Amino acid sequence: MRKKEAQYLSKVADIGCIICYRLGYIGTPAEIHHIRGIGLGMGVRNSNYATIPLCPEHHRGNTGYHGMGRKAFERRYEVTELELAQQVQEILNEENQDGEEGSQSYA
Repeated sequence: MRKKEAQYLSKVADIGCIICYRLGYIGTPAEIHHIRGIGLGMGVRNSNYATIPLCPEHHRGNTGYHGMGRKAFERRYEVTELELAQQVQEILNEENQDGEEGSQSYA
């Protein structure tokens, strides 16, 4: 992993769990979830820039992405992975208003 990728992932994780954020619990410690790319197999990880922060419960727990599966997760929280990724990008862009190079897009 390149230094720039590691810095980006750190910024993403620093947001806190994006589901908790949407539920009003800002700053919940988060793990990095790689968004499944269209056409990628189960064992293939997407780019480090195609990520969202999820707490352990929303990532691996019974009410999380890997615990419920993508479709059930998106139904329960009424949002898609791509919509969550877009929200993460918006948050990062707000934090990056000082003119530095912006975050990379995954789409």
